Amino acid sequence: QVHIGCAMWGMRSGLRVGRAVTGEAVWMPNVETCRRSVSTQSPRAFGAWDMSRGSIGGTAVGNNAAGAAPSAAWVGHADGHHHALPPLHVPNRRGLCIPPVASLPATTLPPFFITDSTLREGEQFASAEFTTQDRVYIAKLVSDMGVDYIELVNPIASDKAFLECQEIARLGLKSKIAVHIRCHQDDVTAAVKSGVDAVNVYMATSDALRAHSHKKSIAEVIETAVQVVQFALEHNVEVRFSCEDAFRSNLDDILEVYRALVDVGVHRVGLADTVGVATPEQVREVTTRVREAVGPDVGINFHTHNDTGCCIANALVAIESGATHIDTSILGIGERNGITPLGGLLARLYTLDPDYVKARFRLPVLAHLERYVARCAGVDIPFNNYITGSSAFTHKAGVHSKAVMQNPSSYEVINPADFGVDRKIELAHRLTGWNALSARAKELNLNIGDTQIKIATGIIKNMADEETVSLVQLDHVLMTLANVPQLPDPELLSAETDDSLSESAALAKAAIARFMVAAAQHAVDTMPNRILDPVTTRVIRVDGHLFDTAIVNRIMDICVDSQIDFKVLSLDIPNNNAAPSTTRIRFAASDETKLQAVFDSIIELAGSTRFELANATVYWDTDGVPQMENS
Repeated sequence: QVHIGCAMWGMRSGLRVGRAVTGEAVWMPNVETCRRSVSTQSPRAFGAWDMSRGSIGGTAVGNNAAGAAPSAAWVGHADGHHHALPPLHVPNRRGLCIPPVASLPATTLPPFFITDSTLREGEQFASAEFTTQDRVYIAKLVSDMGVDYIELVNPIASDKAFLECQEIARLGLKSKIAVHIRCHQDDVTAAVKSGVDAVNVYMATSDALRAHSHKKSIAEVIETAVQVVQFALEHNVEVRFSCEDAFRSNLDDILEVYRALVDVGVHRVGLADTVGVATPEQVREVTTRVREAVGPDVGINFHTHNDTGCCIANALVAIESGATHIDTSILGIGERNGITPLGGLLARLYTLDPDYVKARFRLPVLAHLERYVARCAGVDIPFNNYITGSSAFTHKAGVHSKAVMQNPSSYEVINPADFGVDRKIELAHRLTGWNALSARAKELNLNIGDTQIKIATGIIKNMADEETVSLVQLDHVLMTLANVPQLPDPELLSAETDDSLSESAALAKAAIARFMVAAAQHAVDTMPNRILDPVTTRVIRVDGHLFDTAIVNRIMDICVDSQIDFKVLSLDIPNNNAAPSTTRIRFAASDETKLQAVFDSIIELAGSTRFELANATVYWDTDGVPQMENS
């Protein structure tokens, strides 16, 4: 039997209607149930979207009364898929409806909603500084992307915070606007006055936090929480209540709090992994227990910090275990190491059902959104960031590059085009393969034989060991080779069996090979902007008993901190502590003073009392000959 949970997840009683497209029979909650649900602002479990469709199968369904709340409709099929139905025509508190959206495809993913907390949790990131204009712009982008909730700071934080909450709440965004507040009457009163859709209330329940914050017993926590939740419900505001530090709290205490709040009509309960301590198995166990305790009609919000690197895994496990709402932020910014990154969570969900995620979210918005937030936060997007990092879709090894050029899915589980970002094949390095260079030549519409490409590849690989080769320089090599006569593969002449021609064939083969090598070398030698001899290059040599690795580590620290180019030429440290050892490091700098500064720093280190047992001597080294006068 096909059934639907709309106002309440799992509810089967209601109005039976037919779908015009497929003729399937579905169960819709009756109008009176919808009215009861919207009287407290939104359906408990999945009240996240403003809906716009006024009928299903030609039958008008819904409630257009003022103050009605968004509802989400999901159909569960015997095949294990969840199908999103066309939404009901239900305006939000501001009387606004979202423009019609296409029906979402069937999915094996459980129903879930995403909260973006960049403008609340992200405000707590160490270097984040948002202006009012930044906050409004970010909120619009997040809403345009299709995120279900936008969480803002406590409106009681300052006069400006209240006005900004009010301004964003009045924008008429598709996302619901929530504020994160303490379990305090003043906070919830300000939230209601600001005109937001939802309040996310929190209160500490772990022994550690209760002892050092509000100092209330669990019974007092319940009493306070009930008062705040009831006030919000009376003012038609959607309510989530979270036990702060839930994964270091006594589980029985949490369940006692949640049962009491479910009795008064809370829409969602929240599990907050405040210090990022939870493992995936703990998340599964606790979420399952909470779902059993609160029943199928109440949503579960999951919030986790990334102190131990489990955010995305824990968020997915929470969804699988019955959580309905997940807190995220752009780039994961937040207190300390932040929280679940929106991009990372979407990437994880995409791998499970790409068609559904593409249909539900405007994924290409992500890259611009992350660049904008990174600027506001004063950070760079990490090279290994999900989806948008500079290395996310960069392929370097020859085997990888060849496979990806033939079939991207061989080494990519995500199609970068779906997120509006580009794939990149690194070409000019010692790990490159001739297939990659051949593919680049074809991109440039150049006709170069495979043998010529292979010879040039060998030269470039060796050169890349000593200097950086840019794509511009590589393209110069390919274009230069395309302008020389394209001779046949010299190996073809090896097949000559006529004795009268074999000697000539051998000579021709050797001549063609010499020509190809010379052509490739000429193309490389004439590359633009090639620095064959850096302005100033010196080698520093340290001799002594360097068996104490601490001195070697400190020398390397000096090299890194110097911010000039360096390369370790040798690091000869024998196993026998009594034997002398040597390290040689080549530096290249624009002037002699920078080199001398590094030299002086290493001299000072070697002469310190901490490393006197090393008995180290520092030299300038020229062609392997120590220059004693400079030591």
